[in-house]
Amino acid sequence: MKRKFAWRKLNIPALLLIALIVFLSLPVSVSARKPLDTNQAGDLTLQYLSNEAENSDNIIPITGVPVKIYKVAEINPNGSFTLWNTYKNISNFPVTDINKIDNQDTWKQVANVIGGFIYQNKIGPVATMTTDGEGNVHFTGIDMGLYYVGPVVKEANDCIYSFDPFMISVPGLDDDDNWVNPVNAVVAKVKCKITMLPKDVSYEVLKTWNDSGYEAYRPSSITVTLYLDGAEYKTVTLSAANNWRYSWTYMEGHIWTVSEHVTGRYTVSLTTGGNTFRITNTYNPPETPDTPDTPDTPNTPQTPDTPQTPQTPQTTSSTNVFPGLPEVLGAVRDKLPQVLGARRLPQTGQLWWPLPVLVIVGILLIIRGIKKNKEA
Repeated sequence: MKRKFAWRKLNIPALLLIALIVFLSLPVSVSARKPLDTNQAGDLTLQYLSNEAENSDNIIPITGVPVKIYKVAEINPNGSFTLWNTYKNISNFPVTDINKIDNQDTWKQVANVIGGFIYQNKIGPVATMTTDGEGNVHFTGIDMGLYYVGPVVKEANDCIYSFDPFMISVPGLDDDDNWVNPVNAVVAKVKCKITMLPKDVSYEVLKTWNDSGYEAYRPSSITVTLYLDGAEYKTVTLSAANNWRYSWTYMEGHIWTVSEHVTGRYTVSLTTGGNTFRITNTYNPPETPDTPDTPDTPNTPQTPDTPQTPQTPQTTSSTNVFPGLPEVLGAVRDKLPQVLGARRLPQTGQLWWPLPVLVIVGILLIIRGIKKNKEA
């Protein structure tokens, strides 16, 4: 009699658990930002406007001013930046990984440092455009990546309109965190910095040291270059003679950048507060290698004793030593084959011919067992 499958014997909770495990092991589609096509051409539009009063519709476009952009990093399909080799060796870069910046203040520091590096090394922009009648400047056909946008300053009608430099990515991200290209950005609207009578204001660059215990390695002087609206203005020398500071006056409303010519084992950080630029140099001592242990002095070897002169052996017949063996050496070798054969390594090979027979017998036994189960 054939056996019927007993559904009541199933362990339902176990089956449900197995089904859950299988379901969870299936690949799940996660909503994520789509990879970038980094081979397509980038498109960037910037608009420079002035808002003369808060909550006012009196918007004035900033026209006829040049805007320069500098590419500083590549972008990969996942959206990560890699600094160009030109910018990898900046000693006073404010972060170790540009992809971990999560606030505007740090991006502003990055822009200040990169700007000073660009001006000091006279690196040319990848593109320069002039704002049109609506204050727009349009860069088309540019490579994708991270860009430094230089400062923009315009003097008109007893006013100075100045826009700070900044960093921008091409492509950009929209409100839904999706990549967008072309990129359209309105640069922060600025007011007229000067009305009617412009006035001069004081500026100062100050050097501080973070090298306690290593003052002997401090240079006797350093040089700092000042840049006015992105153009070289003056190079000054700071030393103990002028208390490591330099002051100057200039008409308000302009944008200043400072850059130190770094020497020795110092790294540089730059902070700004009001009209003061503070440059801090930190000394990085070299790692002192461990002094190797002095090896032990080897013991002086003892002088070996003079060997005794061996006595001349008496000639002895091989017949006397090995009775029954001939004196010829070749005959001695002929008398020892059984002893050498006994010292050969044992043979460890196995016989394989029974294996197919055992496999066939095993298959026949399995078939016979299945037939008996059907007949039961």
